Amino acid sequence: MSDPITVGLILCDHLDPGPAAVAGDYPDLFPAAFAPHGLELRVYEATLGELPEDLDECDVWMVSGSRRSAYEDEGWIAAVSDLIVRIEAARRPLAGICFGHQLTARALGGEVTRAEVGWGVGGRSFDVVAPAPWMDDGDRFTLLMSHRDQVTRLPDGAEVVATAPYCPIGAYRIGDHVFCVQGHPEFVPDLSLALMEARREIIGDAVVDAGVASLGAGAPPLDQDRVAGWISEFYRRALGR
Repeated sequence: MSDPITVGLILCDHLDPGPAAVAGDYPDLFPAAFAPHGLELRVYEATLGELPEDLDECDVWMVSGSRRSAYEDEGWIAAVSDLIVRIEAARRPLAGICFGHQLTARALGGEVTRAEVGWGVGGRSFDVVAPAPWMDDGDRFTLLMSHRDQVTRLPDGAEVVATAPYCPIGAYRIGDHVFCVQGHPEFVPDLSLALMEARREIIGDAVVDAGVASLGAGAPPLDQDRVAGWISEFYRRALGR
């Protein structure tokens, strides 16, 4: 494997203590998912106003998930949006995860709204409709999800990579320098289950029960590591490594 790539992780939330006790908080989950693929993470606590001054501080960039919404009027969200615009304008490699997928789209001129279909939780499968060069030849993948907002309009120049009936924009790219996914490649099944149970009153019994069933016997296998590998390969290709 080539030299490690330093990823500037723009961390936009922390898990509550209950779910975090299951598999760790985001600063634990992201390295566990991406270190095996040769990525080293430097964490920036965006909600505390900690953001890079210089884009050369890291090789590539990633925006994490969050319980917040991309369209909320919060100073730190606006600051991360401005950073996304800077990163994209400089053609630096940028990946967005869940909230990061949404905020990137919105910052660059797209639209994010509360999904009419409600929450997406548990394992959800997506059809690959326009595979990127850093992906494998498979035409479908299943990823752990936890969201109730969706990207409903892409920025100019963006292309849908993967879709599902409940979430038409499940992944997208802008050229070879932006790659975003609605799911959570850093999640593990036990964490997904813990989050669903912790939010049962908010999400609703029927949706939680279906989400739990999506991780049970006979469900499609999860592609957490596969998607993490795509993101790593995306970075390597963008950097010419």
